[in-house]
Amino acid sequence: MPVNPYFNKFNNSSEQSLVDSIVTEVIKIHGMDVAYIPRAVVNKDDLFGEDRLARFKDGFLIEAYLDSYEGFEGEGEVMTQFGLDIKDEIELTVSRSRFNSIFPEYPYPREGDLIYLPLSDGLFEINFVEREKNFFHFGKIFSYTLKCSMFKYSGEDITTGFGAIDGATSDVNNRLIVVTTSSGSGEFIEGERAHLYDALGSTGATLDVINWNTSTDTAEVMMIGGTFGGAASIIGANSGATYSIDTIGFTNDFFVQEQFEDNTNFMLEGNSFIDFTDTDPFSEGDL
Repeated sequence: MPVNPYFNKFNNSSEQSLVDSIVTEVIKIHGMDVAYIPRAVVNKDDLFGEDRLARFKDGFLIEAYLDSYEGFEGEGEVMTQFGLDIKDEIELTVSRSRFNSIFPEYPYPREGDLIYLPLSDGLFEINFVEREKNFFHFGKIFSYTLKCSMFKYSGEDITTGFGAIDGATSDVNNRLIVVTTSSGSGEFIEGERAHLYDALGSTGATLDVINWNTSTDTAEVMMIGGTFGGAASIIGANSGATYSIDTIGFTNDFFVQEQFEDNTNFMLEGNSFIDFTDTDPFSEGDL
C-alpha cells in the first residue's frame, strides 16, 4: 500500500526549506566563525595520487557548530621518540546550503582542506566528511560533519589573506636555496656553515648547508643572514670546500623545524667548531 500522498513530508519542498533555514539559524546562533581553506593542487603525482607542492592560497569565513563540546578528542599530546606530537581532533558541523553558497564549485567539503579554529588559534586538516548525517530527514541532507585532526605543517605555501593564519607558519620555515656549481674542489659537510663571496671577495651571505650532492656538485642551503645577489663563489667554513657558482636561487621546498626540536640547532652549532671530516682522530692512521 503506498504512503499517503497528503502527508508525504519527504517530497515537500516547503518543509525542506523551513528545516534548512532552522538548521542554518541554529548554527549561526550556537556556532562560531571558522576559516575554510581549500587545498589547491599544484603538481599532482598520478602514481601516488598526492601533491607534495600543495598550496593554500584562499580562506573563506563560514559559521560552524563545534560538536566536540567536552574538549579536543583524539590522543591529545603524546611524547614520542621524535618529540612532542599533538594529536588533537575535533568535529564540526556546517550547513549544507551555506557551504554550497560560498563554494558553488564544490559539491561538499573535501578531505585535505584546512579549517582554522580561532578558539584555539589552530589549523586542522579535514580527514573525513560525513555527508549523510541525520539520514535524509524530510528527504534531504541539511548539514555536513567534518572530522578534523591537527594539521602538521611541512612546507606548504599558505597565503590565505588572514594574518593570524599566514603569520603562524611564516616563523617556522625557511625556504631552501639551491646552489649549482661549475668548478671547484672539496666536499661540503651537511650541516656546516658556508659563506658566499662576490667577484671582489666580499662576503655576501652566511648559509647552513642542508644537503650536498657530490655527483652533481649541487648544494641545498638555508640562508642565515645576508643576500645571495652577485654571489660568485661558495666556501665551506669547516670543510674548506670552494666552488664557483653557476646558478643560485630559491626552490619550492622548505626547511621545517618543529617547535620543540633542538637536535638541528645542536648539529649546526657543533659543526661550527668540531671537525667531523677527520675519520681517525685518535690512532693517527694506525686503524
